[in-house]
Amino acid sequence: MASLQKIKHRISSINSTEKITKAMELIATAKFAKIKNDLDQVHSYYLSVRKIFYDLLRYSTPNIDVLLDESATLKYEKKRKLYIVFGSDLGLCGAFNTNMLKKINEVVTDEDIFITIGSKLLKMLQKRPNTHIIQTLTQTGDEPNYEIAKILAQKIYDVLQISDLSSISVIYTKYINAIDSEPVVREIYPITFLEEEKTEPMLDASSFEPNADEIIFNSFVMFFEASMYYAFYNSKLAEMSMRRTAMEQASDNALDLINDLKLEYNRNRQAKITQEITEIVGGASSE
Repeated sequence: MASLQKIKHRISSINSTEKITKAMELIATAKFAKIKNDLDQVHSYYLSVRKIFYDLLRYSTPNIDVLLDESATLKYEKKRKLYIVFGSDLGLCGAFNTNMLKKINEVVTDEDIFITIGSKLLKMLQKRPNTHIIQTLTQTGDEPNYEIAKILAQKIYDVLQISDLSSISVIYTKYINAIDSEPVVREIYPITFLEEEKTEPMLDASSFEPNADEIIFNSFVMFFEASMYYAFYNSKLAEMSMRRTAMEQASDNALDLINDLKLEYNRNRQAKITQEITEIVGGASSE
């Protein structure tokens, strides 16, 4: 039987922990709400950049047709792929990074290369055999930053110029709702049109100055920036959602444990009082 003093100490310790987890839950909730409010605007920005970029591609000359060729992956079958993967810098967010690692192990081969965001995911990948990381970004903050998207886009463009990549894909956790989030893989190179995008462009070729080709060669980085920013926003939103849920569950578990300990404390206290009364009564009877 645990002593009453030890039980009281445990109750006090768990109560302090519950206050911390509750505070972290409230912080994650506030950050989640802010990011979620801005996600629609980020999504609209991404779609607008993508639409203009794809319209430009329809006016391009044959020297960049490889970027539009849906069989490009087959042509470069023996070449490596580049993956940009988004994790978190902080823990206490449930299975956020673990689920990302599972998705990475499903799709990435030993020949492929990585750009990683987030120190927690980086540590997991460094334990993975035959992992080739060409750049890492850590301590990116709790709010999505467009400067991070710019750094990633420039790195992607630079690697594309010097390497024979069969494809470039981004792996990030997509927020679905308050309960569900899942890692997704989205290919951003080679450029391929969705079925609904295979229509005539709305832009007029005569409106391009100096011409569509020169504009498009200067637009790749902007397209990559928009793609990275949208993925980064989704990843941060999912991270905050999963951290909020994890901290809420931790707070609930702490309260349940406190209630159980209080019940044990009262039970032991009652047993001790009963024992003392029995001893007193027994002593009085012996006299």
